[in-house]
Amino acid sequence: MLHRVRQSPRMLLTVALLLVSLMLPLVATTAPVVAAPSSNIIAKKGDRSPTVVQLQQRLIAAGITVKGGADGIFGSGTEAAVRAYQRAWGLTDNGTADTPTATLLGMLPRTPILAKGATGSSVQQMQQQLITVGITVKGGADGWFGSGTAAAVTAFQKGRYLPISGSLDAATAAILANAAARVKPSTPSAPAPAAGSILFPMSKHCKFWDTWGAPRSGGRRHQGVDILASSGTPLYAVQTGTITKRQSDYRGSLAGNALWLTVGDGTYYFYAHLSGFANGIGVGSKVTAGTIIGYVGKTGNASIPHLHFEVHPRGGAPVNPYPIVKAAAGC
Repeated sequence: MLHRVRQSPRMLLTVALLLVSLMLPLVATTAPVVAAPSSNIIAKKGDRSPTVVQLQQRLIAAGITVKGGADGIFGSGTEAAVRAYQRAWGLTDNGTADTPTATLLGMLPRTPILAKGATGSSVQQMQQQLITVGITVKGGADGWFGSGTAAAVTAFQKGRYLPISGSLDAATAAILANAAARVKPSTPSAPAPAAGSILFPMSKHCKFWDTWGAPRSGGRRHQGVDILASSGTPLYAVQTGTITKRQSDYRGSLAGNALWLTVGDGTYYFYAHLSGFANGIGVGSKVTAGTIIGYVGKTGNASIPHLHFEVHPRGGAPVNPYPIVKAAAGC
């Protein structure tokens, strides 16, 4: 025989709340999942581990000299190598394999901190940083991560030769924040090197034209001068200075094999599309004007052998290098 069970209002309410709690995890949300920034340190001085071996191997592959090699011991030599890498990329110089450094080295995934669809004060702060460093953000600092902001982040990543994603990962965030912090309001533009103050970057010839500002793929503008030459042609240091950054070609790279030569006042010269580097040339190498530092090639986004050459007075925005190079070539 079946019996009907009398249910009190309190029991019905309890059952209803239980059903709602079970259904909540099934409700989809359109809001983007944004990871919180992390300052974890995965390796530091005094550590001995396979992670340290990986760190040392990645530094060596990036052209950084690690005293003692990949021995798995995070000593003073490894700390100095990490600092050199951090300085070269504009990261915080702390000598530890923190999240931004490890992300840029490829030891951690490039998990987005902010991505398209995100909103709020963190997005607004990032947009303001982009504007501060000279990147146009369509819509301004409105706190909405839309297509215009994604394009602005992409432009910053391209300009800094970072992996391009259009979203803000730990490495991009750190480099952007540091770059914005270094910008001084109302600072006049640094003067370009005077004509005749640098050497021509290879054996003199006149196969180059003024293409400053010419359109490039992805909405970019040409920020250098392209000097045509046969693959393997030696490239010279145009002034006495230090190699502050070296990049090896990778899939999707625009610059391919590249070098950054920095001189005493902070001005740096950027060489791109190299077929290779001269023996002994790496981050920290001291070179005199006329030293062979690399060779013409067509690595990266290049269809014919040539040197893409940029001039950044006092470490700032690039200037048109054509008149400077023309004077040096005597064309």
